[in-house]
Amino acid sequence: MKKTIYIIIFLMGTALFSCTPDKYEVYDLSKYRGEVDSILLIPNSQILYADGISELNIDIKLFKTIQTWKKEKITLPDGSFGTIDSLYTEVFAVKKTRLNEEVEFLKEDGTKLPEFAKISTTEVEDFKVYVKIGDVQSQMMEIDVREPFPAKEKKVIPVIFHVLESTGLDMPEVNSEHFQRELDKVNAAFSQRILKISNGALANVEFKLALYAPDGTMLEEPGINRKSTNLQDAGVKPLLVENTWDLKKYLNIYVCSYAQPYTYPFTSTLRPYAVLPGIDLIDGLTITTEVETVEELDLSEPLNSGIIIGANNYGGDYWWQINSYNFKRAFAEYLGLLDARYEDYCEDTYQTGWGNTDFIYYYYISRDGYISRPTNVMAWVAHNNTVTGEQVERIHWVLENCPTHWAWKSDFAFTGVE
Repeated sequence: MKKTIYIIIFLMGTALFSCTPDKYEVYDLSKYRGEVDSILLIPNSQILYADGISELNIDIKLFKTIQTWKKEKITLPDGSFGTIDSLYTEVFAVKKTRLNEEVEFLKEDGTKLPEFAKISTTEVEDFKVYVKIGDVQSQMMEIDVREPFPAKEKKVIPVIFHVLESTGLDMPEVNSEHFQRELDKVNAAFSQRILKISNGALANVEFKLALYAPDGTMLEEPGINRKSTNLQDAGVKPLLVENTWDLKKYLNIYVCSYAQPYTYPFTSTLRPYAVLPGIDLIDGLTITTEVETVEELDLSEPLNSGIIIGANNYGGDYWWQINSYNFKRAFAEYLGLLDARYEDYCEDTYQTGWGNTDFIYYYYISRDGYISRPTNVMAWVAHNNTVTGEQVERIHWVLENCPTHWAWKSDFAFTGVE
């Protein structure tokens, strides 16, 4: 018996095709209505924090199995060709709108749940859920309900964009409004304003455009220190050092527009590398030194001072690079979060990657055999819109124990007053 998986694409309500139309017969299920024979549950996570805000959401995929006999060409012992009848089992994905039966989301005790099992709770008690369509029932999924982490004190981080424009390059201009839009997206992702997933948490971290320069004068453009020079002549690194502002008051972001060839890193994120002496470290950080204050650090290397965003990449133009830059991921790395494709030392996030779900290829998160759609800021090629409870714990550890990340302790960038 052979088994082939098809994904059905409904196009204008009629045509459809299979992934291998040259080898297998194609069934027209565009008008199919009736029963399905299997149900796949797709949770946003199997962990639910009982904070009354985080929300469990379970999507479903439905399948219909059809068995048919087909003629298959074979080579006979004498070298001639013949045919045999082979039984093929073909599995099709079916749209929920094609069902005759009601889709029921239920708890193990039979309690009916809202559509897609949208659940928030403040009670720390595990439960199981399943989906039923007529006589067909999905597997029982256990939800791990956990006590939420204590709320964190809000930390506001002043941000200065050093826009270093190279004379002679034709480029559109970026302004405060552009950077504010990007910070709005970052802040929304860290504050559960985009998605409220079941293992999500409020980071209580806000990135905000600086209003005052180090000399106490108000910036002409909020959040921008704009410089125009010939970067090819001056060299990138000296200019970055010259435009590094006090790490105790600002998060430095260097936006460099320079033509190739270049000899300095095109993009780089300021990850935690210096901590207070004698502190117990968390896993996954590359710590190279212990200091009491940033004055003890050698900041002649801009890679140790801020986030670098190159403006020209493989012939791409300045505007394209700025608009395609993943600010949410860069800020997450600044806060000490790690790539979710690998070990990230946060037990409530799941490893993401490219996988075959037996009905479609896409990026997924796997736990106990279940498939989930990745939304985490550190998921690879995802919407990057959420952080988890353990990631929030990690973020605040970094902000409290890494002197290079102490800009939140000062409001000078917003007031101009020490």
